[in-house]
Amino acid sequence: MEYFRQLCEILRTPPLVKEPLSRHTSLGIGGPADYLVNPHDTEELRDVLLFAREHHLPTLVLGHGTNLLVLDEGYRGIVISLISACSHCSFFDSRIQAGANVALPWLANEIARHGLTGMEFAAGIPGTLGGALYMNAGAFGYYTADLVEAVVTMDQEGCLRTRPRSELNFSYRWSNFQDEDVIILEATLALQPGDQQKIAEMQGQMLDKRAARHPRQPSAGSVFRNPPEKGAGYLIEKAGLKGMTVGDAQISPMHGNFIVNNGNATASDILNLINIVRKSVKEKFGIELQLEIRIVGGNWEIGEK
Repeated sequence: MEYFRQLCEILRTPPLVKEPLSRHTSLGIGGPADYLVNPHDTEELRDVLLFAREHHLPTLVLGHGTNLLVLDEGYRGIVISLISACSHCSFFDSRIQAGANVALPWLANEIARHGLTGMEFAAGIPGTLGGALYMNAGAFGYYTADLVEAVVTMDQEGCLRTRPRSELNFSYRWSNFQDEDVIILEATLALQPGDQQKIAEMQGQMLDKRAARHPRQPSAGSVFRNPPEKGAGYLIEKAGLKGMTVGDAQISPMHGNFIVNNGNATASDILNLINIVRKSVKEKFGIELQLEIRIVGGNWEIGEK
């Protein structure tokens, strides 16, 4: 409660104290955050960042928590939700400007409803636009980077900057934002006019493919990046690990690259399975799997592989 009163002076909505992050992640796992704040606009966000710098408090931006494992110890610092500041969306002919907190499936459906093509692949991808930009999310050979025209970011000193596509770098499950200490606030995406019926058919086909392969239990999506040699799910299956459990965490019998929460899994259970998978795949194939999910909290370093 040390900083509660001061944060209340900055924010229109009081921060949540010791808020369990299990309530805010798709895995349903995660210990408490010292403070969970919801700035109403970019001015409040800037004030929170400056406050955090002044008091040497770590910050974590939380979208829909779909690519995230929060450790059981929770997060020591300020967790920032962008639900109020960055949930806008506007169409300008074949371009859109959308906030980082906009849900990808909703955005894909709105784009399709406007008769625009290019984002059908995102209809079944959970998470937010900000997360998709950060990870260069994609499916079936299509990537978020293909659509990006510009991105607005804020640095830790509260400075806003509009970044044209020419200043951005993307590759498989990577963007330059992963090497920068900035917050993604908004993006302009360029689409193409298309036939609504064909767009709907393509979306339906992609959704059917995902439903047939992906588990329905709570998960954080693909745990590992696909190495060049073979898909991570294939390697995990060939290592004989599909269906393995630790506590209530399980390597999905449907897809080896998903670890699911069967009810009361802990972050420690998930980490144990991650370590087993890495060791087994390394021993059997000589391949070191790299994480796609982010792990935060405790003594874990953000971005650790």
